[in-house]
Amino acid sequence: MKYTDAWANVVAQNLNLKIVSIVFGALSLVLGMITLRLTFRDSIIIERGCYSKTLLPAKEDHTKDEIEAFLKESLSQRFNSDVQPVDGLLSPDELRLRNLEQKEFDSRKMTQKIVINKIIEIQDVFKVEADRVISVGEVRSAFKFPLLVKLESKARSYSNPYGLLVTTIKTVDDKLTDEKAKK
Repeated sequence: MKYTDAWANVVAQNLNLKIVSIVFGALSLVLGMITLRLTFRDSIIIERGCYSKTLLPAKEDHTKDEIEAFLKESLSQRFNSDVQPVDGLLSPDELRLRNLEQKEFDSRKMTQKIVINKIIEIQDVFKVEADRVISVGEVRSAFKFPLLVKLESKARSYSNPYGLLVTTIKTVDDKLTDEKAKK
């Protein structure tokens, strides 16, 4: 074999090696991009039962309907005498206040229930227009019960699928909240 033929053979192999390396490098880059795109996609959740179906995963942001449903649930746990509070919806301070209030109602043989009429968002606080029904035996009295509720976002869990927590609840005058809403 001549030296020129051997050198031409080596050059041809190097050219083939470069082409194959470029093709495999591009293929690796494309597959890496596809893998990253699939990684950040929401996972598929399948509910098993008699008829299996795909469920949509919950997003981290909270919708207006979700916040209203949470407020109705958490405020009933805070104020209703016949409801047992579930861990994770109310802050420890609110649970302590609930227990003190319920002990006082029990000592007077009274019960209370809250009926939510309207929920309005004012900046980072929610104004809840509600009625408070207090019962003593068969006698019931309803009172206007405006509240300001401050919420905090937290991780969603089995016990708290909303991912929200009531941190403070304050009773207020309507005049104060109307002035706050105008500002």
